[in-house]
Amino acid sequence: MVMETRDSDSAPLHEKIFFKNTTPRAIELVILALLVSLLVYRVVTFKDQDNYFPWLLALLCESWFTLYWIIIVNAKWTQCMNKTYPERLLDRVNESEFPAVDIFVTTADPVLEPCILTMNTVLSLLAVDYPANKLALYLSDDGCSPLILYSLVETTKFAKLWVPFCKKYNVQVRAPFRYFTPKTPSMEDESSEFKQEWKTMKNEYGILYKKIHLAAQRTFPCDRDSDFAVFADTHRSNHPTIIKVVSENKEGTPNDLPHVIYISREKNPKHHHHYKAGAMNVLTRVSGVMTNAPLMLNVDCDMYANNPQVFLHAMCMVFSFKNEEDCAFIQFPQAFYDGLKDDPFGIQLYIANGISAIQGSFYAGSNCFHRRKVIYGSSTNDTIKTGNYTDNEYLHTMFGKSIEMSESAAQALSGSNAKLENRRIPSSFIEAAIQVTGCSYEYGTAWGKQIGWMYGSTAEDILTGLSIHGKGWKSVFCVPGPAPFLGCAPLTYPGALIQQKRWATGLLEVLFTNKNPLLLTLKGKLWVRQALVYMWLCSWGFRGVPEICYAALPAYCIITNSRFLPKISESAFLIPTAILVIYTLYGIWELKPLGISVRMWWNLQRMGRVNAMTALLSAWPSVILKLLGLSQTVFHVTPKDESSSDGDDNDDANAGRFTYDRSPTIVPGVVILLVNMTALVSGSWRLVKMGSREDLTAVLGLGEVFCSVFVSLCFWEYLKGMFRNGKYGIPWSTIWKSANSGSPPVRERIVINNKIPRAIELVILSLLVFLLVYRVVTFKDQDHCFPWLLALLCESWFTFNWILVVSTKWTQCMDKTYPERFLDRVNESEFPAVDIFVTTADPILEPCIITMNTVLSLLAVDYPVNKLALYLSDDGCSPLTFYSLVETMKFAKLWIPFCKKYNVQVRAPFRYFTPKPSLTEDESSEFQQEWKKMKVIEIAAQRKFPCDRDSDFVDFTDVHRSNHPTIIKVVSENKEGTPNDLPHVIYISREKNPKHHHHYKAGAMNVLTRVSGVMTNAPLMLNVDCDMYANNPQVFLHAMCMVFSFKNEEDCAFIQFPQAFHNGLKDDPFGSRMMHLFVQFTSFSSCFNQSMLNGVSSIQGAMYSGSNCFHRRKVIYGSSPNDAIETGDTDNEYLRNMFGKSIEMRESAVQTLSGSNATIQNRRIPSSFIQAAIQIGWMYGSMTEDVLTGLSIHGRGWKSVFCLAEPLPFLGCAPVTYPSALTQKKRWATGLLEILFTDKNPLLLTLNGKLWFRQALAYIWVCLWAVRSVPEICYAVLPAYCFITNSRFLPKISESAFLIPMGIFVIYTLYGYLEFKLLGISLRMWWNLQRMARVNALTAWLVACLSVVLKLLGLSHTVFEVTQKDRTSSNGEDNDDANAPRFTYDRSPMIVPGVVILLVNLTALVHGMVNIGSRENWMYMPRLGEAFCSVFVLLCLWEYLKGLFGNGKYGIPSSTIWKSYKHMNMN
Repeated sequence: MVMETRDSDSAPLHEKIFFKNTTPRAIELVILALLVSLLVYRVVTFKDQDNYFPWLLALLCESWFTLYWIIIVNAKWTQCMNKTYPERLLDRVNESEFPAVDIFVTTADPVLEPCILTMNTVLSLLAVDYPANKLALYLSDDGCSPLILYSLVETTKFAKLWVPFCKKYNVQVRAPFRYFTPKTPSMEDESSEFKQEWKTMKNEYGILYKKIHLAAQRTFPCDRDSDFAVFADTHRSNHPTIIKVVSENKEGTPNDLPHVIYISREKNPKHHHHYKAGAMNVLTRVSGVMTNAPLMLNVDCDMYANNPQVFLHAMCMVFSFKNEEDCAFIQFPQAFYDGLKDDPFGIQLYIANGISAIQGSFYAGSNCFHRRKVIYGSSTNDTIKTGNYTDNEYLHTMFGKSIEMSESAAQALSGSNAKLENRRIPSSFIEAAIQVTGCSYEYGTAWGKQIGWMYGSTAEDILTGLSIHGKGWKSVFCVPGPAPFLGCAPLTYPGALIQQKRWATGLLEVLFTNKNPLLLTLKGKLWVRQALVYMWLCSWGFRGVPEICYAALPAYCIITNSRFLPKISESAFLIPTAILVIYTLYGIWELKPLGISVRMWWNLQRMGRVNAMTALLSAWPSVILKLLGLSQTVFHVTPKDESSSDGDDNDDANAGRFTYDRSPTIVPGVVILLVNMTALVSGSWRLVKMGSREDLTAVLGLGEVFCSVFVSLCFWEYLKGMFRNGKYGIPWSTIWKSANSGSPPVRERIVINNKIPRAIELVILSLLVFLLVYRVVTFKDQDHCFPWLLALLCESWFTFNWILVVSTKWTQCMDKTYPERFLDRVNESEFPAVDIFVTTADPILEPCIITMNTVLSLLAVDYPVNKLALYLSDDGCSPLTFYSLVETMKFAKLWIPFCKKYNVQVRAPFRYFTPKPSLTEDESSEFQQEWKKMKVIEIAAQRKFPCDRDSDFVDFTDVHRSNHPTIIKVVSENKEGTPNDLPHVIYISREKNPKHHHHYKAGAMNVLTRVSGVMTNAPLMLNVDCDMYANNPQVFLHAMCMVFSFKNEEDCAFIQFPQAFHNGLKDDPFGSRMMHLFVQFTSFSSCFNQSMLNGVSSIQGAMYSGSNCFHRRKVIYGSSPNDAIETGDTDNEYLRNMFGKSIEMRESAVQTLSGSNATIQNRRIPSSFIQAAIQIGWMYGSMTEDVLTGLSIHGRGWKSVFCLAEPLPFLGCAPVTYPSALTQKKRWATGLLEILFTDKNPLLLTLNGKLWFRQALAYIWVCLWAVRSVPEICYAVLPAYCFITNSRFLPKISESAFLIPMGIFVIYTLYGYLEFKLLGISLRMWWNLQRMARVNALTAWLVACLSVVLKLLGLSHTVFEVTQKDRTSSNGEDNDDANAPRFTYDRSPMIVPGVVILLVNLTALVHGMVNIGSRENWMYMPRLGEAFCSVFVLLCLWEYLKGLFGNGKYGIPSSTIWKSYKHMNMN
């Protein structure tokens, strides 16, 4: 669009004024020469240094600083500024010739960005000196808040009074909250009419302010009439498009109000909304459809128009350039009305005039007029002709399928959009506007890639401006007086840090897009000097690295008595001295003409250092993690201070003081401060001990001391914060994290050196591959192809399985925690609350005395009791369980103080009061008497009803375990929240009905999660099985070491502790302990620690194993890493769909997901929420809900940790009979296999989610346990088949290929034995684990595989079978019965396949022995390889062989033998 003035020979509308900057150039070149000299000096003297490290690090940092300075000199080399003359514009251009302007105001959160600020911005823009019929204002509400729309409606009513008043009296400040200030100038010289109208305006604004303020206090701001009904069932992240035309200038009169349109674009959790860039693109499309002005102005919600002639200043630029390419956009500066004196946080940015002399100013995201055709992707001098644009395939591809949008694009790109008269009525285009705001509208178009605001960075402003400059356009920077726009600066240090971090993160992201400045210089039209300036800006995030290294160097040199600066006696010392002096004086001299004080200059300098080492430093790791696909950068909205809306400048004496929160961003700064303070104290101590002053320079480098003092002065506010309290003090958790950087950590990740195991595993893998190759090559030479083919298929499976194992164990690590260090650094008041879940399902299979001991051990842990709440889920609805819990709580009042007073280590009474250890003399007779009372539980268990049916037990009168209402009883309540009382204890038996599936343990866990969310809502949850007592009283402290040591929550979604058993039989004859899954604490240094859990710990972390696990509640509530929702209205459709209809449950969800659930004080009294708990996760679809839930968590991108502590944190009750062990193995294998047939399949979560590939392989290995039974049973039958048919499946002994399977067997056996030997496992126990792995695969896992197949075919359902707990273990004695390890048998069909395999191999061996005819052919008739394999199978099934001849429970029932015999004959 090119417009000319009527008098081109008159004085210009705008002037470009160039500055004479010879002196600054000379000074900058001197500094550059000194920097280069310092680099040359370092290179020349490098070999003469005693300590190379500090010299080399200084060289690298100074090389960066030199490069940085070169870019700065380039940017400032030529400087100019633009001056505009709006009065000349009004004389020469008729208002009817002014181009139309669409104004965009964006807001995202009515809490962080108060409505009253946004509405003042709207009022100031509606009242500018510009024809109203040329304006349309679009307000984008990305928070979908009815409060914003209500405020806009009320503001528009007030604007009908305010706008005429401002124009009538030529009011200069047209934002009411700044106009009606207590500091308003005297009105003595004003007319009485003005005074009267002024008072009226002030009163009306006061009414508006109160309306908005009161509406903000309500759940819903107004009556839900037709205009607001659309907000009834919306959530800020899931809602349809809402467009409301609030005001419409239908007649197009210049003195009416402009169009005012409210927009809240459609959002859906399945679609990325691209933050502010997405909102700007929606505004562009909606405005294109409705009004399609050739110019667009965008402002942030807090940036009010301070200069009413700002539009005229912009038009001076538009009309004065003959070529459009010289003025793609007009950027006005960002300044602040409430900036603190001397800018203590270093917020003000002073844009140099240098870039105005190159390709023009950066686009700063606000206060900018854009040409629509430029935003639509036009390059310089490009145009298209108007025509049949509705069917233009190019326009549809670029701009989407909306006909109205294509029309807008064609008109804008051809320059004829000012002629569309029918665009005066926006309400006519609401349907078309809704179409272009849909979540899916941009798919398959160029929005965000070639047109509109660019996607790919949270700094969408810089990325978009860079894209425009890359097409050859220029921009203009305009600084009229008074300041055209004024905004709200962050008034707190945390707010300033958030802003700085977001800028640095977004700028750094730009470098990793296809809009990289260097690429646009090579392939586009970006000027080289402009590209260098963009590189300077975008590399802010990298600045933190050399800055923090250089800040640490002085301290390092003082502590190690080395140096990184020349000695004072050397002439080279003058180089860094001169750099410091000249740079400092030049900086003061340069900023002095701008009216900046020395104090403000110092604040800008020190905060430049501080921000680089905190906010900017935290930016580049965020970007690196994004590039690696480990996390996503998040757009953080900068909080605006609502207090500034009252019109008073902030004169509070505390306004400039630094406040702190728990943000990890400041940790590096505190670390640098502590390091330098430590170094200065260390150096001072050495000076005190020094004998003579002549050695002063030898003891300390004065240059290094000066630098260390300088760094400490930069962090002076941090130093004061370490000794202050409240919000003005740095939290102790932050200080200990910082101290932890230089002192022993509370958690160590120990990487295990496993080069030898890797080599052995690769050798085994190579042999397996060789064996497969041999089978394929020799297949055609076999007489009997069937056994060879079957062996090939089985060995292919074994090879695949081994690859999964090697992948999982390839890298290994372990986490070690130090709770004593944790207690020294963190105050108990900062410990997070924990809700404890104990689950039981059957008081017979899971005896109450065992459950109650678990409860007692958990109540007595070393953790503040006012931070704990214990929930016992009784899925058997047994009055015995409830009665036992009531009696146990009476005993706990003595037991817990006793344990803590005498520091008892084993806090489960049945393990503490064993006959083996001697009792201490400190145990009172009262205590012994109470322990004896525990026997009432045993007595009650013998009765049909355990106690009198009083009011507490009457609920159990007519109930059945599978059909009953919900029963919730608060057994103990810490109403005062005192740390020395008992924790809350709540009994829960959830409602059951035969018509509804109760989902076994997963259903019980979800009920516990909901009830605890309603009652106590702790941020952490621990779940334990009823037999898993806390064996280590510091287990909670070990978990907190993990919670506090990770900077990012996503690295610690849950903390899994190992499962071990107190009653395990000697040598584990049933293979119940699965020792190969975890390593004992004492084995850290062993190179053979081939633990699968050590392997997954180095990937995405341990699998969730169903017990002994601390969970973050927000993770269980479905949150992904870095997700959060703001607190607000809980009455919306999204929360109801996700969490149910309970208001209390939705409140829990909102508080948890937003991270504020620790602040709910009224959750101290669970009994207040019983009704809510009755009204109202873990994943369903598998009996192993633990692994499925953990897989779902890992699939969302979370990591987990596996924690080993000494002594073992939890001990449980292992199955002590073979049938119960088989039942447990079958349930595990069944549930794991079910996972593969859900939407949480590991491969799907790798492709569609965030599950790491190696972690997916580990999950597949676990989930395929049941499938392993098929190749195992085939391989176990093969030797017998070959014996009977006189065939073979192994190479002959005479063939060299026989060495392959023999090598596999020998190496694997020796490797496995050595691996377990280093864990202290006996040879007998190793053999038991090996043979039982074979036996389980042939029995329990085979039945599990068949069960899942029948379920998938719809022929049956899988059943959750509770593992029986041994009641005898509750007496405290370990099981020393000589018959305990003997195998017992029942009539279970699970052992039938094992007996069949045994009989088949026995028959085959007998058959082979009978067929031996002579000594000459004994090597060929019964194959020795096959004979060995058959004998090995018999040895694995040795206990079954003994069972064939055993009697009673130690013998296999004859019915089972008969079934097996029939199966053998059928085969």
